[in-house]
Amino acid sequence: ALTGGDLAQGRIFELWAISGDGVPTSLGTFDQSAQLVPAQPAVVQEGTVLAGSLEPLGGSPTGAPTGPVLATGALEDA
Repeated sequence: ALTGGDLAQGRIFELWAISGDGVPTSLGTFDQSAQLVPAQPAVVQEGTVLAGSLEPLGGSPTGAPTGPVLATGALEDA
């Protein structure tokens, strides 16, 4: 969630899941209130990498991250 500052005009955060095949799948975009707007159901499991990128409004036009990736992290079994 955006906790300080302002999001650049015309940009939005998009969340991606990257599994063993290395192909990113969009999990959705975050609206201005920092709520995830789901793109599609996705199966995430241990080892899946989550990544957040900065994209044009409406999300990536290509189906893959086009803006800078701002954060990544792998899911681990707790």
